[in-house]
Amino acid sequence: MDSKTLEARQRWTLSQKIDHTLGTIDTFVSRLGGLDKVYCSFSGGKDSTVLLHLCRVLFPDILAVFCNTGNEYPEIIKFVRQTQAAGAVISIIRPQFTPRQIWAKYGFPLIGKETADRVHKVRINPHSKTAGIYMGNGKFRLALKWRYLLTEPYETSAMCCNKLKKEPFHRFERETGRRPIVGTMAAESKLRETQYLRQGGCNVFGESPASKPLSIWTEADIWEYIRAQNLPIAEIYHKGAARTGCMGCGFGSQFADDTRFDTLLREHPKCYDMIMGYTNNGVSFREAMRKALQVNGRFLPDEEPANLFSIL
Repeated sequence: MDSKTLEARQRWTLSQKIDHTLGTIDTFVSRLGGLDKVYCSFSGGKDSTVLLHLCRVLFPDILAVFCNTGNEYPEIIKFVRQTQAAGAVISIIRPQFTPRQIWAKYGFPLIGKETADRVHKVRINPHSKTAGIYMGNGKFRLALKWRYLLTEPYETSAMCCNKLKKEPFHRFERETGRRPIVGTMAAESKLRETQYLRQGGCNVFGESPASKPLSIWTEADIWEYIRAQNLPIAEIYHKGAARTGCMGCGFGSQFADDTRFDTLLREHPKCYDMIMGYTNNGVSFREAMRKALQVNGRFLPDEEPANLFSIL
């Protein structure tokens, strides 16, 4: 698999992609030995809603698994329950610790997964070879504008993703022997594109089998499918949310077009205040987010300075 092949597949029509996805799911279930060997990873977001719908076209009784991290939008929890009530078989799992506990122990999710991981690794072992690479000038360097995080009194890391999401699913897989069908797309990030190309396709077998049958889809395909099938989706999308990961996550919030905290403050002010009050080493998430946003000239929605337009 190479990037040109991926790009060609991403240009397929939606009908072609649907056929490819159904074939991918069917092959994965067959190779693993049946429905009791697999599960559909269901987050309640639009991508996994499309994935579950496609899985159920072939296998109406396929098991979907939702991880309630304790950091989900209330609308997501409601939608998962509604999907259950409508006939989907959904198992709900949970992490062993709360988001507040994870952030207090491991640090805040700031900037992005790769940046947070680099900051964390440099801080815990500044003299390692890895730290030298991140602090150098190569392609894997830690961007200069985020190096202030190395000396902040609070920790920064991507451990919350591991502890709140990955570990509960890994535990479920160990206990049940089931393998995942996941709704990630190569177009979502350079990291996921690289993973797709390295794996050589949507299905991976061997020691850790996994299926990613939406890998060649794009955001536009997801919305087109939702409209064509008249699929219900979580209400939070209709309230301004572009994505529905953990509602208090700081990853990507520094970008000018990101409005997650605006939506959270408007729709769930108590949740907003709770999350902003989470602490690490005595520093609040509000303080850490305030500083990270200011690097890009941005502000938290309840700290936005007044301007001519707001006065008018």
